Amino acid sequence: MTVMMQKFGTVLNGRPTGREALLRLRQIINGSADKENIVLDFSGVEVLTPSYADELLKGLRDHYGKEKIEIVNALGPAAETIQAISKDT
Repeated sequence: MTVMMQKFGTVLNGRPTGREALLRLRQIINGSADKENIVLDFSGVEVLTPSYADELLKGLRDHYGKEKIEIVNALGPAAETIQAISKDT
């Protein structure tokens, strides 16, 4: 299942909005008949803050397992944020 993160906005910031995105994604994923890997596509996302990324990625990894989460098309600062968060989890 591929999730276009741009649907949540081009500026993804703040722990509360990261938590909202996590809850929404869990609804989407659990309602899907497709139980394959979860691909987060960051195409078009200009800003991704560490607090948003931590809330979202840690929540997804805790619930579905790190091996089920794949991140694609994260460029520039968004890629650096994901890389920094991934070191901690």
